Amino acid sequence: MTRPFASLAPRGTPSRTTLLGLLGAASLAFVGLGCGESAPTRVDESDDLNATSGGQTMTARVVEMPIGLDGTQWRWTGASCTEGPLDLAARGFSSNLRIDQDGESLLLTYDQVFANEGCVQTVLQTVSPPPAPGELRMEEVARVAVPSTPECFGQPEPPRPGEVRRNGRILEVLVQRSRWCNGFEVTMTYEPSIPTMLTNEDIARRYVAHYTRGDAVRVAELFSSVGTLLESFTTTPTGDPYRHEGRDAVYTYFHETFAGAPWRAMRVTGFEPGTTAQQIVMRWEYMDPRLAQPVAGRNVFTVAAGEIFESEITIDAPPVIVGATAPAQ
Repeated sequence: MTRPFASLAPRGTPSRTTLLGLLGAASLAFVGLGCGESAPTRVDESDDLNATSGGQTMTARVVEMPIGLDGTQWRWTGASCTEGPLDLAARGFSSNLRIDQDGESLLLTYDQVFANEGCVQTVLQTVSPPPAPGELRMEEVARVAVPSTPECFGQPEPPRPGEVRRNGRILEVLVQRSRWCNGFEVTMTYEPSIPTMLTNEDIARRYVAHYTRGDAVRVAELFSSVGTLLESFTTTPTGDPYRHEGRDAVYTYFHETFAGAPWRAMRVTGFEPGTTAQQIVMRWEYMDPRLAQPVAGRNVFTVAAGEIFESEITIDAPPVIVGATAPAQ
């Protein structure tokens, strides 16, 4: 049993120029204004901690990692910038936030909608403790936009200092020098929400976000404990798709697959209904450094009780490998 697509080329970290070039070939545009910001950043608060007020030098905030947030869910209620309110409701904005412990860090998963713009996003953000007393590190680690246009994708937030804190029953997420606020600090506020079952498209977007990040644990957690993955990249004596049965087997497959490439990029090109109400078809394009050009394919998800019961992966054409003279068979 071999997995040619899971180990196509030696590992190595490409330069930023090479990475952006390959992503550009995959039509993964990371430029242009989109749903996540209102204008190019012009104001920079990088020196705000060294400013003086009343003849006294201001000192950096010292922030502790919040506790007791693992597994909690929240609903967005409002936003503000340093200089005043941030009106996102006028754009039909809504957001549901889930917080999970991720080692010493927190993983924040946002499912957010700009209804007036027909844009839906899933964004993953890590919150990490500082190496020395100070503010927390807020870093966006994955973003999935549907439709996959530059306008909807927007510009990811660079790593910034910030804070996650409770204010009574309200949760506040602060990020300094944010694109949301044209370079000023943004504060997003949330209230507790009742856990709700993910929609089929929510599950599909989270699948892509965790896949892009290379997180085999969280991809596998989207599957039922008896969930099945069917894929045609592993050769079988009969030539049929190989079946990985159970969450542990699904985890093993993705863990080995992710080990074959230092980075990977996938974008959703569209959703289609399946043959039953429990199915959804997700079409995508995929790129990693082993490939000479993007690969197009699809996942057919069968979802039951908010979990993936079965996922079948197929590709539209054999992948073209870097240095190969013909498509891989």
